[in-house]
Amino acid sequence: RFNEAVMALRGRITDPMFVESLRLASFQPRGTDVSVVLDLMIHDIDIILNIVPSTISSIDSLGVPVISPEVDMANARIKFESGCVADVTASRVSRKNLREIRIFQPDTYVSIDYMARKISIVQKGGEGFPVPGMPELTVNEMAFEQGDALLAEISSFVDAVRQGTQPVVSGHDGKRALELAITISSNFRSAGPDAG
Repeated sequence: RFNEAVMALRGRITDPMFVESLRLASFQPRGTDVSVVLDLMIHDIDIILNIVPSTISSIDSLGVPVISPEVDMANARIKFESGCVADVTASRVSRKNLREIRIFQPDTYVSIDYMARKISIVQKGGEGFPVPGMPELTVNEMAFEQGDALLAEISSFVDAVRQGTQPVVSGHDGKRALELAITISSNFRSAGPDAG
């Protein structure tokens, strides 16, 4: 939530219908005492729950232990009552690092590349340009600085405590993201003895 790109999109996501999130990392021994869902995917889960204001209707998930005894690669397809679908993939056994999220809503497509520190917003405009009968598309690209999201998060929480205001990320938000991460993990754990 405190990533510069995510903060730049506040107010721009109004009716998400499809979200695709990819968080791929090369293997590191750190964090292998838990599944990749709790290690990496949980960050994207929180962002998705924050931008999709709807109740979850169903979850399908798959998890595979590749190197560690825990699940190292996971995919979850989360369906919301609003009709929005989120396809979330996390892997800690990739040969390259990739952190992207794409959000589609009527007339707008938003793409965040966390590694390249770039946001692209494509919006449908009027008719007839550049080809008659085809909608005009406007592309707005923004670069964002690599800030210290953890410091911003801690500072925000300390300010909320000092001023007696609600924190940007509430305890309820954290609990909700953790509950969904555990549900995703439970779903693929019960798929069979080799599922994780």
